[in-house]
Amino acid sequence: MRLQSWIGVVGLVLMLSAAEGRAQVTGRIVGPGATRLEIAVSPLDGAKGVGDRFAEILSRNLTLSGYFRVLEPKAYLEGSAPTDAGQINFANWSTIGAKALVKGTISQSGDSVSIEARLFDVAQHSQIGGERYSGSAERLPQMARRFADKIMEYLTGEPGPFDSRIAFASRRGGRAKEILEMSVDGYDVSVITNNRTINLAPSWSPDAGSLLFTSFMDGNASLYRADVSGRNTRKLSSGRGLNLGGRYSPDGQKIALSIERGGNSDLFLISSEGQVLKQLTNGAEIDVSPSWSPDGQQIAFVSSRTGTPQVYVMNADGSSPRRVTFQGSYNTSPCWSPKGDLIAYVGREHGFNIYTLNLKTNQVHDVTSGQGNNEDPWFSPDGRYLVFSSTRVGKPALFLADTSGQQQVQLTKSGGDDTSPSWSPRLP
Repeated sequence: MRLQSWIGVVGLVLMLSAAEGRAQVTGRIVGPGATRLEIAVSPLDGAKGVGDRFAEILSRNLTLSGYFRVLEPKAYLEGSAPTDAGQINFANWSTIGAKALVKGTISQSGDSVSIEARLFDVAQHSQIGGERYSGSAERLPQMARRFADKIMEYLTGEPGPFDSRIAFASRRGGRAKEILEMSVDGYDVSVITNNRTINLAPSWSPDAGSLLFTSFMDGNASLYRADVSGRNTRKLSSGRGLNLGGRYSPDGQKIALSIERGGNSDLFLISSEGQVLKQLTNGAEIDVSPSWSPDGQQIAFVSSRTGTPQVYVMNADGSSPRRVTFQGSYNTSPCWSPKGDLIAYVGREHGFNIYTLNLKTNQVHDVTSGQGNNEDPWFSPDGRYLVFSSTRVGKPALFLADTSGQQQVQLTKSGGDDTSPSWSPRLP
């Protein structure tokens, strides 16, 4: 059976050039969480410790995707070499059940590494594709994540989401709620804020270079922007009361947020430098939690105008608001899919759960199905996954799920009170 036929439900034909020749990839895509493709990830041949690290990170991300089952390295019958299709003993890999195989080479000179990674179809004894990467050794984890994304592109027609970051609020450093950010696989975490107060609701800029968040560092719930180093922070909105839920427009020129005035919260547009451009809602009801459509033409938000919180959609200038959630009496925290087809939100029914709403069919799908309280959904840059916080293992921790809910994986340990995740765009 051809490798790509193993992956299939929606027909796909791709022609991919490989270094040794040309492989016709005929496949059908299933989504994450269905039958997984057995793949062997061999350590790269060359600098042993570094090559092992590349394989470890690549394996972690392929497993998180839900498309693959990475075979146990102890079962491998062949070493890192050879790496050319004409020399690899594919029978050794077929014997252990591998349908796909990753091999490659790595060389290191001082603080620099050069990598060539290749993906093979075991049954066809052929190379499907390969990539070359070079740079400082500290960028090796990113190279592994980029190759994981490339493998998903080879076999599904669409790059994966793993060359990206997740920001979130956490108490893991003490009693204060700080903003942290990490790789999707959780291998590296960095601190954005360290002001020992309450910091909430991070969201990424379109270039993944900075974050918006709300902080009480000045005694008020003000909106700030910080670059990813955390060294440069600027206050953008500081009206007395809550300045919450800041979200960049897709072009990065405007920010939608909720501003409290006179005890009532309405939605506003401000410039990327903090100048108020327009008030979008104006009424006695509470309007919060804006989320832009990927084309920047509409904004989803939450309003209490019918008595209980529901999700609405309006034009980006505030006109033509319409209610879109009708199942349940309490629906909040909308997030618009980067593909534009779905809105994820939190509904309160037998606890808090994550739902998706198909905007064309109005079909509602329960993603988390009552496993603890689940909140703060955010789509991956490819629209195939959601990150969210859940109490299913105790204190809130971050989880990843595909949009069907078939695969749900814990990303952070319980005990840190990790909430309000925001998934960045793909890194430049």
